[in-house]
Amino acid sequence: MAKKFNFIKGRDGENEAKIFLEKLGFKFVEANYKNKIGEIDLIMTDGDTLVFVEVKLKTGVNSGNPEDMIDTRKLYQIKRTAESWAVENGLNIYKQKLRIDAVCIVKKTDNTIERINHYKNLY
Repeated sequence: MAKKFNFIKGRDGENEAKIFLEKLGFKFVEANYKNKIGEIDLIMTDGDTLVFVEVKLKTGVNSGNPEDMIDTRKLYQIKRTAESWAVENGLNIYKQKLRIDAVCIVKKTDNTIERINHYKNLY
């Protein structure tokens, strides 16, 4: 049951992040891309830059901040997965502008948003 709840909570966070980024002018490309290397929550464009977005959601801060869940190992995995996606989609990773961002969301226990932080160019 906890796994299903986390899946639903994760999709909720991704939807909130997508809406947030679209309000900033980003365009949606794909969600929940998976391959043998890893997973990317959102793929968006910001102008001519392809942006791979890691989304972290926490309810309350008693269990830590969502930012604490993103470490260098996770960023490296996202980078490798992003490059794989780009190659699979016929893009030249040396010519296409690529970026890794994170959107960290904290919700209150009543499910309202307490804060959303957007971090650009993490890797």
